[in-house]
Amino acid sequence: MAKRKWPWVAGAVAVLALSATAAILLVRDPLLLPGDHGVTVYAVNDDISTELTERPGLVSRTIGMCDADTYYVESGDRKLCLVLNGPLGDVRATRSNGRVTVIAADAARLRTMATQDTGDPAPATTLVLMAGSPAALVPVAALADGQAVTVPAL
Repeated sequence: MAKRKWPWVAGAVAVLALSATAAILLVRDPLLLPGDHGVTVYAVNDDISTELTERPGLVSRTIGMCDADTYYVESGDRKLCLVLNGPLGDVRATRSNGRVTVIAADAARLRTMATQDTGDPAPATTLVLMAGSPAALVPVAALADGQAVTVPAL
């Protein structure tokens, strides 16, 4: 009779482990869930961020970084190691069909955030929406007053 219990225990442990992994991923990146979610905004430091010709090593990509203080992202066919300044604030965003959208009211706040002093002498040209990891790159030039902004998801 005791032998029959072990497959159920193993199955229950496996289900629990998979559920915990899924929960961690969803908490780490809330934009994977439907609806709008809070994301933190950072400015890209263009002076020290770099574009790569090859992907960084497996360990670096696994933890989402090029090295200790940069984030690795692929945007289209570009491979980037981004150095971020901030945080500059929070906005609400949604992800749908491979695109991230920030509503008009928060898009206006993005423009204001782009002009904040981040310690970088040059003004921000690109903002990063972070939802656990970089979720989208928002070119400051794409921000129009009174209009929502939609950009490709990373």
